[in-house]
Amino acid sequence: MDFKEIKDTWKKSFENDKLLDKREIELRLKIKGESNTALRKIKKSYKSELVICGGLGLFVVFWFFLFSSGSVMIFINGLNILFFGSLFLFCWNNYRKIKNTFISTDKLKPALRKTIDHVEWYVDFNRSNFTRYILLPFAALYGMSMGYLSNMEVLSWEEILNHLNNLTLISSLVIIFLVSLIAIPFSQYLSRKMYKQHLDELKRCLKEFEDIDEFNFNHHNTKKK
Repeated sequence: MDFKEIKDTWKKSFENDKLLDKREIELRLKIKGESNTALRKIKKSYKSELVICGGLGLFVVFWFFLFSSGSVMIFINGLNILFFGSLFLFCWNNYRKIKNTFISTDKLKPALRKTIDHVEWYVDFNRSNFTRYILLPFAALYGMSMGYLSNMEVLSWEEILNHLNNLTLISSLVIIFLVSLIAIPFSQYLSRKMYKQHLDELKRCLKEFEDIDEFNFNHHNTKKK
């Protein structure tokens, strides 16, 4: 264990008029180290999502720029920029909340609680029925619609209706169902792998810290009696 960290933790304990013993210092430093390890992994996951979202958005825009033309290309890429831009901003906003967070021994509990709140909201959103049964099927429908429109030469409701028929609608619904059937469990697996297990580690660290505080409080009251 780093001697400078031990010394700094011991000095900061004077600020609260509560001198920590060797055991408490070691436990605080242990919890701090484990918390920051989990936090670094969460930040890495956020960065990966940002890179994937940004890279995929640029690829899709470039693809439709090459394989469509005229008003169709302008319309499709306008929607793509709006769609992927919204996803990127959503991911960035969540990453921004924790990107400068560092869990130190003197502000261990509030930093842990704040980080847990931000990450837990994101995990709950990823695992919510809205994401599973609305957002993911919508993404599949959006991708199919863009592919369908890119094959048109002129963007008009008349041409769209001419190409639509019962077979097209039925096959589209089947494809959306199959894509969702694969995408939903895969997205749940990613959420668990990238965030949930590290969130659980942060919660465990917070529980361990609260147990220390409770033990010290009870021990202090016992001595006073």
